[in-house]
Amino acid sequence: MGSKAQLAQQAEQRGSERVLVRLAGKLFVPAEEITLDCTIINLSVGGAGIHCSEPPPLDCFVVLYIDKFGRFEGVTTRYIEGELGLKFVCKEAKRQRLEQDLAAYISDGMTGVTRLRRHRRDAAPVQIEYFTMGDGCEAPCKLMDISLQGALLKTKARPAIGEIVQLGQTRGWVVRHHDEGIGVQFQQNFEG
Repeated sequence: MGSKAQLAQQAEQRGSERVLVRLAGKLFVPAEEITLDCTIINLSVGGAGIHCSEPPPLDCFVVLYIDKFGRFEGVTTRYIEGELGLKFVCKEAKRQRLEQDLAAYISDGMTGVTRLRRHRRDAAPVQIEYFTMGDGCEAPCKLMDISLQGALLKTKARPAIGEIVQLGQTRGWVVRHHDEGIGVQFQQNFEG
């Protein structure tokens, strides 16, 4: 069913050129509280095409995490021949950053894609000894650094990417795992 008219209509609906990629990612589905491994096969400032073993339903709110590119809130829009289409829902500033990252990716591959800090990180000014995971369990940790946007924790706990955790009085989402622990982005900044 991939007629030229359908392909032209899909390209018109996208509104922005997709870059063919093959990147590992995580797809968080808040309504079902699940995180799925996925492969991003194309990417644009307006959305992405992905493959995942158990795609969520259409018109479902999701959060896509792509290493080096960041996190993107979106809505599932189509599922055709194994490809799940996502339409990103983000502010213009985030779209512009993604456009710059895509240009760097096209020019230099993954080495060209850098996530420059948008907020200055400071060595931890306070002592945090634990964080609370989504199931209510407390996990020991050490605050490595912190900014207005998020924190880097040293911990043996590995909550799933996308899981909501609480650090003191602040809630956030686990956005990555690193050798010594996890990265958390504070929830109030999650919409950008």
